[in-house]
Amino acid sequence: MKRLRSFDIIVYIILLAGTALILIPISNMIMSCFKTNADINRVVWFPTGFYIQNFVNVFKGKYVLSSFVNSMIITLSTLGVAIAVCSVAAYPLARRKERPYGLIYYLFLSSMMIPTAGNLVHIYTLIRNLHLIDTRTAIIFIMSAGSIPMGILLYTGFIKTIPAELDESATMDGCGYFRRFIKIIFPLLKPVTVSYAILAGIGVWNEFLMSMLFLRSPMKKTIILTVYSFRSEHESDWGAIYVMLTIAVIPPVIFFLLMQKHFYKGITIGAVKG
Repeated sequence: MKRLRSFDIIVYIILLAGTALILIPISNMIMSCFKTNADINRVVWFPTGFYIQNFVNVFKGKYVLSSFVNSMIITLSTLGVAIAVCSVAAYPLARRKERPYGLIYYLFLSSMMIPTAGNLVHIYTLIRNLHLIDTRTAIIFIMSAGSIPMGILLYTGFIKTIPAELDESATMDGCGYFRRFIKIIFPLLKPVTVSYAILAGIGVWNEFLMSMLFLRSPMKKTIILTVYSFRSEHESDWGAIYVMLTIAVIPPVIFFLLMQKHFYKGITIGAVKG
């Protein structure tokens, strides 16, 4: 019993330390929203006063709201494309046992090992030839392609947990391939879909490199680019940057809190079977 209590104490200490490592930067970011730039540069933990000029500087900008909308459009569109492609592609990969399907599956997974930065020249050439420079469509295409390998991994593992007898029963009832998938299989994919949406969505929401390369017009920039716009070579408005960072964090956190039950279920089931 004493050993068990000692182990519990160690576990609680580790958990508290991990919680502190997470909460300290977040609390500092939130408190920095109410600090002057002088306080931030002096690394003062608590603000010396309730300074709201940072919020005024952010919301008086012309493109803050549009950047938030752009990020929402790009993220939701990317997730829509990626979820549709990954779920449909993973269905035969999980069900068929022929060798070519296994090779295709591992081909998808192998693409996860190729860094996006290593293909910048080819990506830029392709986007330029398609006349998609300075369009949100370019970012949606690029981020959708980059999110597909992880989606194939998660969906394939999860579909393997669904009994194949459901497919056979649907076939006997006269359901075709796509009707069987849409009516029976896809509704069962809710947990893994939520898990994938959270994992891929955070990556798309925080994407910086591709947006900086391909989005030129201020009206089309994402919220991360707007955060970067408050920084310059000679002077940076750190208070406004912290305000924008806090705003940018809110949507992913809310979505995760609302969907965390399905997130853990999807990750656990897919990992065990995959």
